[in-house]
Amino acid sequence: MKDLAVYSSFLLAFCLVSAAEPVSFTRGDSREELAARVANMQVRMRAESMDAVFLTAEANIRYFTGFSSSFFLSPTRPWYIIVPASGLPTAVVPTIGEDAFARAYTGRVITWPSPRVHDEGISELLSVFSELPRVSGRIGAELGSETTVRMRIIDFDRFRSKLNEQGMQMVDASDAILRARLVKSETEMARMHAACRAMSAGYRKIPETITEGMTEVEACNAIKRLFLSMGADDTLYVICRAGPISYSDIIGHPTQRRLQLGDVMVLDTGCQVDGYFCDFNRNFAIGPPAKEVNDTYAKLYAATDAALQIIKPGMKFQDIYRVMAESMEVSPSGGVGRMGHSVGLQLTEWPSIHPDVTESLAAGMVLSVEPSLGIPSGEGRYVVTEEVVVVTETGYRLLSERAPHHIAVVHAVASASRSEL
Repeated sequence: MKDLAVYSSFLLAFCLVSAAEPVSFTRGDSREELAARVANMQVRMRAESMDAVFLTAEANIRYFTGFSSSFFLSPTRPWYIIVPASGLPTAVVPTIGEDAFARAYTGRVITWPSPRVHDEGISELLSVFSELPRVSGRIGAELGSETTVRMRIIDFDRFRSKLNEQGMQMVDASDAILRARLVKSETEMARMHAACRAMSAGYRKIPETITEGMTEVEACNAIKRLFLSMGADDTLYVICRAGPISYSDIIGHPTQRRLQLGDVMVLDTGCQVDGYFCDFNRNFAIGPPAKEVNDTYAKLYAATDAALQIIKPGMKFQDIYRVMAESMEVSPSGGVGRMGHSVGLQLTEWPSIHPDVTESLAAGMVLSVEPSLGIPSGEGRYVVTEEVVVVTETGYRLLSERAPHHIAVVHAVASASRSEL
């Protein structure tokens, strides 16, 4: 805990220095922090009368044990963690992960030689649960909104049925899990800050990186390389879509369409540093943008300012949505369904900035504030802006570098050269 106190003092000092200086942090999760996360979860488990929580998803396994690996990209092997109501987590994992989990925050590591199609660790899981102290017989799992069970459904159904035979009932633990992860520690915020710094530095160089005539694919790949050169570890989410006047798609892969004079391109990116995401976009115009696009962007900028002015502990997620909708004079039920979300080990996390979400803000929450608005001429085209902020004790602090007041312009090639493209 002494190390955490020293780090907190350092982070506070860092926040006072020039924005040009890099963010320093220690990679990986200390045992002290992991112990605090597990203890916090166990308090929540006891409040909901759960004897244990069964975890399978990458972000949850990382959060409570510190285990981090790109091996989750392989669908062949499942990974199981059991967090008991007291004591250290138990890992039930394929033998290929034995060494890694022995160094993670676990008390026991039980393995099986996966792939073993007829029994992918279910026997080992049942053995662990049969030994757990039983109070309520309730076993929490990732069953609810914004959580995922990462194992074969046929195995999950068999496992749940066997638990029932032993007098145990599987229940939804998603609320407890998501709330445990919602408020970020200083070390988590430092990683997200580093990711935001890398992306902000990269965005500043976009006008000199992309040009008229590039395809969306070429632009996207150049931008990925740029973010990596600025200090990002990974660029797992980079959306580069453009269209005449403005764009109508902000989730699709880039295409072979070439950037043209009069286009507006949205770059929506989520880079990672040490497993933690940032998520914010920027808009770029190929030549001067149309007046209606400039006007729409100005409304979004003002809406973001309105949201930032009210962000502080005690305000609700729905309040952030409301002030942005009021600023833009749009229906609270319009748009793409939400105007932002939490961020952390996943690109988007619960809760959403949505008119129905009554969750209150607290210091340490990290949010992407993301208003969107259709342009007056319609045809499905719109503009989206986004910033990342951390809620502080008295308000907020930007982790992303604030977007410019006006859409950045990528200078078009000379007309004589354009005919050659």
